[in-house]
Amino acid sequence: MSSFKVRLFGEFSATDHRGNTLALGSRRTHTTLAWMAMHLDAPAPLRDFVALFGGDSPAALGRDLRYALRFAAPDVLIGSGDTLRFNPRAVDVDVARFDLLAANGSLNAVRAAAEIYRGNLLEGFDSDVPDFEAWVSERRLHYWREGLAVLGKLLAAQIKAGWWENATDTASRLLALDPTQEVVHRALMRLQLEQGRPDSALRRYQECADILERQFNRLPSVETERLREEILSALEKSPAPRDAFHKALDGPVLILLVEDDAVSSALVEGFLTEAGYEVVVTSDGGDALLELGRREFDLIVLDVNVPTLSGLQLFEIMMKKGMETPAVFITGVAGAEVEARSLELGAAGFLRKPIRKESLLPRVRAILQRRERVQSLR
Repeated sequence: MSSFKVRLFGEFSATDHRGNTLALGSRRTHTTLAWMAMHLDAPAPLRDFVALFGGDSPAALGRDLRYALRFAAPDVLIGSGDTLRFNPRAVDVDVARFDLLAANGSLNAVRAAAEIYRGNLLEGFDSDVPDFEAWVSERRLHYWREGLAVLGKLLAAQIKAGWWENATDTASRLLALDPTQEVVHRALMRLQLEQGRPDSALRRYQECADILERQFNRLPSVETERLREEILSALEKSPAPRDAFHKALDGPVLILLVEDDAVSSALVEGFLTEAGYEVVVTSDGGDALLELGRREFDLIVLDVNVPTLSGLQLFEIMMKKGMETPAVFITGVAGAEVEARSLELGAAGFLRKPIRKESLLPRVRAILQRRERVQSLR
């Protein structure tokens, strides 16, 4: 386990193994530390730093660094003199992990890389070293492009799987990085339309049109205008919010909840029952499979970690048996692996604990409405 963490995406920070943020002294020391974090494999990073940016000697920089890191674990730094550097085995740098994951290309890696990229490289960082500022600006642009590519791949996977809510969040992150991407505006408009939110989609169209006029002095493309017409048509046909709610609940809607944690199970069951759904609850994956064989459910909400058959195993069996019941996975496990795996399998949604009503119910309603639309086309 790494005893020292350096965060370079977004606001710069350095924390010890206890999670305490370290006070690192002068801006020059911050700049040197950031440089070393970006060059974990360099044999003589301090010598390279001085050669490029001038200033103090490598020995002087080394003394300042040792003093700044005096409260960190002793294995954080290795070498001496101009070969003083971070120990890659003891130091975790978000940029280094992002590089590895972005180069991997698998959905799991893409999802994890997207988690890491929480802001531009060294956002708002003031080094007081002009040549370093020029260098980091070039690297910032590089990682900005990499961040766009990673989020674009994740968005495509989420749209393909029908994860509208997750895709909406990813599209919003993409637009925060580059608000001029008309194709992403259009994707977000389509997602909001699919979620039954034509009013939000129309506001997104207007924002897109304003940006294109302001930045490029042009109108939206034909494809975007065509989508705007769809949105206006949907607005004309949209029932009042109360009518839409009752329409979604016409007839018995049966949901299977698979959750072995008593507190979480009671909480989710309460949310669903209060919203007017009929809920069957089981705490075991094997029992859930039996319930699926007895009757047809409109939706299954299942924890990833349940006895006998895990949520993932249960869903794989459902796919093999041709069961088309949409599934929403819930989990308290940290990390991107479970979410990426459920996305690969074709789950309809994914939520992390603690489950909140304002997150669960809109997602359930959108999935049921989407299922109803698909069935009406058959």
